[in-house]
Amino acid sequence: MKINDEIIVNIEKITPKGEGLARFGEDKFVIFVKNALPDETIKIKITSKNKHYAKGEIIEIINPSKERIKPFCPLYNACGSCQMQICSYDYSTKLKEEILKDIFKQDENLILPIVKSPKTTCYRHKIQFPARETKNSKRVLLGYFKENSHDITNIKFCPIQPEIINNLTQFIRENYKLGCYDEKKHKGLLKNIVARISSSDNSILLTLVLNTNQEKFKQIKKEIISFAEKITKTFEEIKGIFVNFNDKKTNNILGETTIKITGCDFIIQKLNDKKLKIGAVSFFQVNPFASEKLFEIVKNNIKENSTILDAYGGVGAIGIFANNNAEKITLVEENKNAVQMAKENYELNNIENYEIFCDDAKKRFKIFKQEQKSFDYTILDPPRSGCEEEGLIDIASISKNIIYVSCNPITLKRDMEKLKELKFKPKFIQGLDLFPYTYHVETIILFEKE
Repeated sequence: MKINDEIIVNIEKITPKGEGLARFGEDKFVIFVKNALPDETIKIKITSKNKHYAKGEIIEIINPSKERIKPFCPLYNACGSCQMQICSYDYSTKLKEEILKDIFKQDENLILPIVKSPKTTCYRHKIQFPARETKNSKRVLLGYFKENSHDITNIKFCPIQPEIINNLTQFIRENYKLGCYDEKKHKGLLKNIVARISSSDNSILLTLVLNTNQEKFKQIKKEIISFAEKITKTFEEIKGIFVNFNDKKTNNILGETTIKITGCDFIIQKLNDKKLKIGAVSFFQVNPFASEKLFEIVKNNIKENSTILDAYGGVGAIGIFANNNAEKITLVEENKNAVQMAKENYELNNIENYEIFCDDAKKRFKIFKQEQKSFDYTILDPPRSGCEEEGLIDIASISKNIIYVSCNPITLKRDMEKLKELKFKPKFIQGLDLFPYTYHVETIILFEKE
């Protein structure tokens, strides 16, 4: 088997990255196939190969899955973001359960039925679109990068985001005239747009990410302010517009500094009986409807009158939900803007039994260990990369129970094995669908100290 060979394969299962897995030949060589479903017989062309596996693209679906349907998004093939639109929503969540069972094989008996999202369209309330322009006509392009490339799919309609965002991005395409970023030349002004929307009242914070610094920005400030005023006059939902400076050659969307151009510093997101201030660059889950379910799961697994450590706490959302069962909440977050917002959110929800540390989580765990602090529950919600081993060792020494929330079950599995070594026993594994029609699955595990 070599590149460009055409072969027929049977798809066994879906991988954690949403690809179909097939095996070929006597040696059962692994092949990954995008847009394939289990139990399908498919003719593919080999597009890449190394000594461990190959990748193939579909030429013909000889025997389609009974679950296969036509994607409801017209840009499905061009965009590639919602990989599981080729099947029903119920079947997509079943596949996510199978992904978790495959990852957590030794603890499969602990896996609970996946919690589905209350909404499967118009659920994405944060968007991050790179901005580029066509070479000759200088037409503005806004959308997502095509899979494994930096070529933009110019998205004028996206069914998973609110309609107001489709209208806003089209307005920017038609009215923005100051030039977009050219990645190869590292020139051009507008790199990305970031919008955060409240599902409570559709209010929006818009951030323009610019390829410049604060000093150079003074030269174009009037033009940016004028453009911002055009946007706010057209869209009453826009409550604040910000500029973020990112003049580095990097894949990071945001730079370190953000300033407000006009309007408010925050929007209000209501979840059940709680209110949360969310800033333009604050971390908060993109699906507020499913987030309510996530926070409730965490809260319901904390006993009353408990001391709680909310690590990687962001704007305080999980801790605020868990407060009903808390004697005291200690939040640790390294982002200064998020810390300030967390303080305001505790006050907004009339919570007094808290303390907040603006610090790197791993460093703060070590300090707590040195101070011989102890918590009934530690809530961990780290980045996709998970926790560092040293941090887990310190967490284990100060915690009686750990509730681990992860957007990456692969790194969660790694950290789970370390926690087992540290005498923490998993009690359940709960998948939650924060990202309908994608392969992503949020996972919650409750650990109890033996």
